[in-house]
Amino acid sequence: MADSERLGPAFDTNTLIRPTQRKLVGVWMDDVHLPTLVLPQVRSELTKRPVVSRSFASSDAWLMMEQTPDAPFRWPRLDREQELQALDIRQIFTQPCFPNTPADNIEDHGDAIAISEALVLGVDLMVTGDFTSIDHHEINHVARRSLGRNTAIVVTLDSALMQAYPGADLADQLLVNALATVAPEPNVPWSVDEAFADLNRLRKAMLGSRLTDTVAKLGIRWEYSRDLQSVLERARFVASESKALAFERLRSNWHRQHAPVGAPSAGDCQRARGENRTERT
Repeated sequence: MADSERLGPAFDTNTLIRPTQRKLVGVWMDDVHLPTLVLPQVRSELTKRPVVSRSFASSDAWLMMEQTPDAPFRWPRLDREQELQALDIRQIFTQPCFPNTPADNIEDHGDAIAISEALVLGVDLMVTGDFTSIDHHEINHVARRSLGRNTAIVVTLDSALMQAYPGADLADQLLVNALATVAPEPNVPWSVDEAFADLNRLRKAMLGSRLTDTVAKLGIRWEYSRDLQSVLERARFVASESKALAFERLRSNWHRQHAPVGAPSAGDCQRARGENRTERT
């Protein structure tokens, strides 16, 4: 497979549907020059419309991004043979792999489908934010024993980020990337104190997503940074160059343009909840 066709890690719906995680993932993929991979099952879940929908919905934004040229996503499709291979894989999953799902229902379980698609496509990692319906250790054990994998297929986003940015200069880049997701518009001043407050709000949101190691790492790298002003300048540069964050802005604009008259904006809702000022649907 040519480098331009390389597949990066895959991400589950739980990771891509939440803005904090989606932005972190997008900037990470920008950093390694890969599109964000959206598996067929994940695409289906992200673009599925509510049963009753009288206004613009999140699913519409995903459909818009899928149809937009140069979007920072890859939407692979499985052919019939690959679909059958994925089905065969799901039939070797045991009930402990999905402890809240009856064994007879695993074949149709959304997470099981996504993981089997990742395995068929030869993806290195399936990154998930699901801590309850999936037993990561059981799935990785089955994949090793029955499919001959040498490394884990299912990892948490927290673990994946720690693998990608373990320490030293790489950990500094993680701090830059995280700050980029909350950086203000280019013409808006951003002091070190303001950035620190933004970072703490972001870390609070990350704790809600169980990114505990990432939160700790960001705090350490900020505390021991020798030149915070340089860190902020790098973060603003990443924010201005990031394809993923450009599409986040496009997404936010779409939501503002299509929101029903009188409906609260995403920013209004977040301010009411005291969330990060840049967190949007």
